[in-house]
Amino acid sequence: MAIFESDLKGAIKRVSEKQYASNEERDELLTRIRTADGVRARDIIWMLFRPDRAIRDTGIDALKRARDPESLDAFIVETRGKPEAAVRAAAQALGTLGLTGTEARLGQLLAPQQKETKEWREMQQGARRLALELPLTPTLQSLLWQLEGATSGDERLQIIARLSTLPPDPASLPRWSRLAADPSDDVRNRALEFLAQKAAQPPVELFVEQLPAAGYATQQLMIEALTRAAKGADEQFIDLLLPLVASGELSTGTAVMKILIGIGQPKAVIRRYVLFAKSLAPFVRERVLDALRAFGADLIDPVIELLNDPDHDIRSAAVSVASTFEDARVVPATINLLREGDWWIRIAAADALGKLRDPRAIEPLVGLLGDPDLKWSAIEALGRIGDNRALNALGRMLADPLPDVRIETMQALKRFDHPQVTEALMRVASSDSERVVRARAVDILDELAKKNQQLPEQVDAIRSAAMTINTAGGEKRLDKLLIATRNQGASDFHLAVGQPPIVRMATDLLRAKAEPFTAEQTESLIREILSEAQWETLGKAHQLDFCYYVPQAGRYRGNIFRDHHGYNAVFRVIPEKPPTISDLGLPGQLAEIADYHQGLVLICGPSGSGKSTTLAALVNLINETRNDHVLTMEDPVEFVHPFKNCLINQREVGKDTGSFARALRAALREDPDVIVIGELRDNESVSLALTAAETGHIVLGTINATGAAKAIDRVISSFPVDEQPQIRASLSESLKFVIAQRLLAAKQARKQVAAFEILKVTSNISNLIRDEKTYQIHSAMQIGRSQGMQTFDDALRDLVKRERITAETAYMASIKKEDFEAMLSPEFLAKT
Repeated sequence: MAIFESDLKGAIKRVSEKQYASNEERDELLTRIRTADGVRARDIIWMLFRPDRAIRDTGIDALKRARDPESLDAFIVETRGKPEAAVRAAAQALGTLGLTGTEARLGQLLAPQQKETKEWREMQQGARRLALELPLTPTLQSLLWQLEGATSGDERLQIIARLSTLPPDPASLPRWSRLAADPSDDVRNRALEFLAQKAAQPPVELFVEQLPAAGYATQQLMIEALTRAAKGADEQFIDLLLPLVASGELSTGTAVMKILIGIGQPKAVIRRYVLFAKSLAPFVRERVLDALRAFGADLIDPVIELLNDPDHDIRSAAVSVASTFEDARVVPATINLLREGDWWIRIAAADALGKLRDPRAIEPLVGLLGDPDLKWSAIEALGRIGDNRALNALGRMLADPLPDVRIETMQALKRFDHPQVTEALMRVASSDSERVVRARAVDILDELAKKNQQLPEQVDAIRSAAMTINTAGGEKRLDKLLIATRNQGASDFHLAVGQPPIVRMATDLLRAKAEPFTAEQTESLIREILSEAQWETLGKAHQLDFCYYVPQAGRYRGNIFRDHHGYNAVFRVIPEKPPTISDLGLPGQLAEIADYHQGLVLICGPSGSGKSTTLAALVNLINETRNDHVLTMEDPVEFVHPFKNCLINQREVGKDTGSFARALRAALREDPDVIVIGELRDNESVSLALTAAETGHIVLGTINATGAAKAIDRVISSFPVDEQPQIRASLSESLKFVIAQRLLAAKQARKQVAAFEILKVTSNISNLIRDEKTYQIHSAMQIGRSQGMQTFDDALRDLVKRERITAETAYMASIKKEDFEAMLSPEFLAKT
């Protein structure tokens, strides 16, 4: 039925503006539009975007009748400013029209133009929106793949999400594999999920490469796909997956081992593993062994078989796996390896037997004590087993000519519960020729005392004698002064022109009753202990930081400088062993730092407040509780950390590396788990430290600042203003703890005690850092005590309560002095 053009426009206008009184009147208007001739798409295309179903259906019918070649362009113009839901519904309606030339026109609009106008760009944007919503024909798929390569950001992700709804075809799989290695995490995860869920045969090599970096949900889909692919797989498949066991989180390694065990060839899996593990660093091998522990029941028989394998390399690698399962069935085969010709296999077997703690290994291990290459391992293994039948043999090792062997023996003996152990340790502490051995004997006696063992009264006298250093004659002149400093229990020795020898006892400087040094004497004393290179550096720079070692008297941190009188020097006494957090009085909650796998921990305080000592205590904690690679950068190296559980590499700035920043850049390529930075001196080292903390490392570092909030402000303010928002964001995500400290005069004469302010970075603290509200951190710490935080004033009150410092000392050091006035006498308050 034909109606006049004016009547048609009137009907369209009335429907558009809802100028009808009832649904019946609306339907009459819609009937006119549906049956009219000469309808133009641009006049009624809007109807497809309306939520009213009757209006949309009328628009579809009218457009079908009109077959207007301008329908697509009109639709694209109409999409401007419309919400996604409306465009999506309208596009579905448009797709039902079956308009010819739609895909060709979209191709024209999406093609790049030599000269683009504003109108063309708007049309192109609308065409992109439409291409994402129309039914995906082969031609439209091809257009979307072209569009994917020419877009970025959220729009690209939308295209990829649309393409991922299709079933895979041989032509698209290479494209999805390309996207699976894309720099964008979101794109990469989406592509990996598509391949994991829809590819008939998952790309195993690609999954092995990308799985460690994939998101958790994506990892699970990839693992499910690899599990399906494992059925009937060969040894090549095992070799492809084994590297995944050694990388990433333990959960990933365990899941991959489950896949490999599911192949049904446990002997082949273990055999391939032991060959693979030979190339791994020890701390990486430990990660793999953790993943194996969950499958002991399935793997124990293949491991025993490999311990007797004719291939030397297989036996060598299998013995390190044997102890992982803590199963007594591997003991006989492991004991047999103690008779191997290869000393490395025998050492590994001894270590495995120690971990298994089976008494059947005692006699064979005692037999190794006479072997100069194997006695170390045998001593440690016997100590782990802790059977009293080994006591006599271990006691004889206390007479070994090597001090390190005697120390290792004492370490083993402390595990035994027998009165002969205490007697033997007291003999060593009182009579051993080496001070370091005597000192270790005293330390072990103290450890036993903490376990509520009753020790003889003469232990205190033995302790005093053991720690005294006796000069043997022939020492350098300065060495004698440093030895005397350590014997007195002083912390520092000062060599100054025009002054006698000076030592620091706690907060006091004490002068010896001796003649003052002349400039010639100080220069001569200093020249005597320096190497040619150090002397040359001092001559050029007029100052030198270094670490100095005196045989029998330990290590000293030295600083030499020139003033108008001549050369002067200060030597800080470094204790023989790294301190523990309990030795320093650090709050016990800091032990949780050892549980972190990434993040930044800052230690701050003024110069000379003991930051390096606190740093050493945290490294010692990690060394005792984890099996990690610890890399330190220090200037100079002070505490030398012995092997306990971690591999520790200590680099000295100026000697082993040019700068902290250079060492940090190299550290990221040296597979560390923990990075220790002696001092964060500039924004380059801070930036690198934050990068390391964000990429799966624990970073410990010191910075000069007087409080936790001020340390954060100092880090941020060291960067240009335009970079500070990014640094705030990084700190808010990476920072775990800030430990601020001061040294105070102890109640005990000539002693010092540390007061610690502890900031734990909770979600609330993170928000304050990110939102430039660090001035509120102190208040947040006061209400965060239940979460492990502690202000300086909290620490001072605790030290007074424990009678470590006087109330007067606390008052003078406090921030809110009025909180301490009730503890003081009126006389003292009157003076202040």
